Amino acid sequence: MTDSGDPCVQALEAEVQTLRAENDRLRSLLGLDQPNRQQTTQPWEPTLFVETQHEASKARIDKNSPAELKVALFRSLFSGRDDVYALRWESARSGKAGWSPAVVGGWANAKKPGRQYVPLSEKVIESHLAGERHVGLYPLCRGDECRLLACDFDGTGWVLDAWA
Repeated sequence: MTDSGDPCVQALEAEVQTLRAENDRLRSLLGLDQPNRQQTTQPWEPTLFVETQHEASKARIDKNSPAELKVALFRSLFSGRDDVYALRWESARSGKAGWSPAVVGGWANAKKPGRQYVPLSEKVIESHLAGERHVGLYPLCRGDECRLLACDFDGTGWVLDAWA
């Protein structure tokens, strides 16, 4: 049994009442007490970049699907510049590895002035998906538009990185 005459109990009861009133006020401001908020919300389909979605992204694709559908699915999921792509390289002599833009004439022309970049084509993507070469995208398009976000969560702090 508590003594309702105790000043400590009275202060706590007053604080509870103040907090309940504040909760009611905030719920009202957010519209959480309205009857239509009690209904379940309908699931939604993301509509970001609808104009780039391909029918392949809606079709069921597996290892037996034609290469054209696989490439179309890849292009619908990984969007970047079409005028250039990156190739992975590794030096047998030094052991260094990295990525460089694919240029006409190969790596020997990579630093020459007037070099021409090789455009990203269906054939290039198909060879990447077949494991014949490692291809990378340049996700930052003209006008500073980017449609791709990749995250690499590894190391001991990966859980905190993912939460962030």
